[in-house]
Amino acid sequence: MKYCISVFLIILAFAACKEPEDSNSSSTDVSNFQVQIDILDGSTGFVSITASADNALLFEYDFGDGSISSTPNGYIEYNYASGGFYEVSVKAIGAGDRFLKYTENIVVDFGDPDNLLPGYTTPLSYDGMDLVWADEFTGNTLNSSIWKHEIGDGCPNLCGWGNNELEYYRAQNTTLANGVVTVEARQENFGGRNYTSSRIKTQGNYAFKYGRVDIRAKMPRGKGMWPALWMLGSNITSEGWPSCGEVDIMEMIGGKESITYGTAHWDFQGTYASDGDNYDNQVGIDDEFHVFSIDWDPNRIIWYFDDKEYYTLSITDPEMSEFHQSFFFILNVAVGGNWPGSPDATTEFPAQMQVDYVRVFQDQ
Repeated sequence: MKYCISVFLIILAFAACKEPEDSNSSSTDVSNFQVQIDILDGSTGFVSITASADNALLFEYDFGDGSISSTPNGYIEYNYASGGFYEVSVKAIGAGDRFLKYTENIVVDFGDPDNLLPGYTTPLSYDGMDLVWADEFTGNTLNSSIWKHEIGDGCPNLCGWGNNELEYYRAQNTTLANGVVTVEARQENFGGRNYTSSRIKTQGNYAFKYGRVDIRAKMPRGKGMWPALWMLGSNITSEGWPSCGEVDIMEMIGGKESITYGTAHWDFQGTYASDGDNYDNQVGIDDEFHVFSIDWDPNRIIWYFDDKEYYTLSITDPEMSEFHQSFFFILNVAVGGNWPGSPDATTEFPAQMQVDYVRVFQDQ
């Protein structure tokens, strides 16, 4: 999240553990445990944590960035060095090392309200759901514990990545600055291709099953551009495609920048199947930031554009078992291919897709 309402730092907390975790129980155990996290200085990243509990002898704090501290009185101040998504835990420790533990997820963001990223935004909480995972793309380096780069042109096994695409994916085409990750397509010769771009994924690092996904992004413009925010089933290495399943949260075809496509792909009795729809905002998703969302549960997948629902797909058919397993994220900008066609003289390079955040919410 790179926008602020009235302060330079936003810290929003979500109870990841609704009740404190109890290590043991006895009549002298820790009880009446309460925790509060507050902003102390919005310009520097200072926060305070106030904890109280009956029979507690020590309070231990894990700030989620590798730092651990303790105090006997339940109050501590801490200065985060950089923005990010942190899991903060507090232990109230009593006699015999018995303890209660409380955990919250917080988002720390050093943003400047004078430099807002224009466009639609979505909240950090929904009724009945918790924010369970997010990347707000703070700092200046892509988090390698979350994202990995797909390198090459798909050859020799899947040249053109199965779509006759024209780009060669390189890590150098992904940059992180000013609170967004930028995936840039360039017209340059590399690896036997006339274009380069980037493709990043969370495969092997993060996957999930069911929930709401919000991705805030701004798309490129131009004939031949094919940006996508999508997911693949985690079992793709064993099952292959389309048996692994695919959910396209957003695809755009250069030259039709006002249209958002949302589609699911799967295997139906040994043959390829797909279903989905599109939303036309009549303006263009390259003009400013928009939020592309899905709401996925055991019964259906719903696609949204800026919170406007535009398609629902039932996934209760036994032939759609692909959509009842974990999926990982992929963000990329392809150049050319069967669907968008090749760039032409009107296409301007470099062409950029910028992503502000990726967030996953799940039922409480």
